[in-house]
Amino acid sequence: MLNFAPGNKIETNMARPKKEKRESSFVTLRTKPVSKGRLSYYLDIYKDGKRSYEFLKLYLVPETSPAAKVQNQNTEQAAKAIRNQREIDIIQGKGGIKQNGRGGKTLLLDWLEYCRKEAEENSQSNSVAINTKVVKVHVKAYKGENTRLADIDEEWCKGFIKYLSSAQSHNHKDKKTIKHSSANIYFGVFVSALNRAVKDGLISNNPTKNLDKHDRKPIKADKSKRPYLTIDELKAMIATDCKRNNVVKQAFLFACFTGLRISDILNLKWHNIISRNGNKYISIVMQKTRHALPEIKLNEQALKWLPKKQGTDNVFNISLSKKTLNYNIDKWAKRAGITKRISFHVSRHTFATLALTKGASLYVVSNMLGHENIKTTQIYADIIGKDRDEALDKLADGF
Repeated sequence: MLNFAPGNKIETNMARPKKEKRESSFVTLRTKPVSKGRLSYYLDIYKDGKRSYEFLKLYLVPETSPAAKVQNQNTEQAAKAIRNQREIDIIQGKGGIKQNGRGGKTLLLDWLEYCRKEAEENSQSNSVAINTKVVKVHVKAYKGENTRLADIDEEWCKGFIKYLSSAQSHNHKDKKTIKHSSANIYFGVFVSALNRAVKDGLISNNPTKNLDKHDRKPIKADKSKRPYLTIDELKAMIATDCKRNNVVKQAFLFACFTGLRISDILNLKWHNIISRNGNKYISIVMQKTRHALPEIKLNEQALKWLPKKQGTDNVFNISLSKKTLNYNIDKWAKRAGITKRISFHVSRHTFATLALTKGASLYVVSNMLGHENIKTTQIYADIIGKDRDEALDKLADGF
């Protein structure tokens, strides 16, 4: 085993790479100082209870020029690519671990950790990495730490669905049961991890492919319960201050009258606002689907909540995290006398239900929301119908 004695302190302008947090991965990328102020990349490999090292002959140089900075960025990417390949080689059995059947000795928790790190390093949505970490917690609670990929079959998956349907949240002190919508997301992350395992040759097939709608019913969210604001509730929020977060109020109400997702609101630029024939339109490519959204004409209310153009290119300058943003919106709603839980996404539901209530056709609303399938928009029409029927029933009960 190599012994890295601490060397003399090296004065350099070079930016040191951040140390990677070691969890349950097999391979960790590290650096050590070498001559001429450079840092040498090496791999810390832990396998079968033994540790070994592999030097990559890749070096970070002092960043004395823009060219040196670019060189270091390329070197770091190359080192991470080698690290990722070494780790997947070990998981797949090419690095000394013999596979046995449909996944052999590969532990599910190890595979999920690999998927989490890959999502993190490939700059995917941060929610993918976070949700994968949560899935690991629930897998451990469901079947412990020793489940192998080879152990997963249809019955295992059905049991996991049943577990998720009544599982307690891992981050609440009062042990709240996770919502069906969250459970559905976690199971989706689990399915994606198994799909990746099939693609990489760890297992021959994904057992979740054989599950039907009935099998998934315990965690299927009730779409008819999607929260939205009525006209009176929307008026109440308009009349209520959002305290020191006026830009949050502007963004939320603007979304209520345009149907834009939070990702599109946060990425909306002034050049996406087009003026033509005395009207203003929004022309964007949706962040979620990467599809161009048909031009949206800004109505009188949407224009009212459009901020005045500032020095930056962003229309809404919001630096809050999504969690903090939703917290502020919910507090604002409570001050307006609204008891239901309100998040930013409720603005999109509100737009859809208001548009349909005011007589817009299902096709037009579907087009404005950027839905690829009109059945998705139909959910809002069903919500309106259900609320209307309940209102009529209550009216009849009075006589």
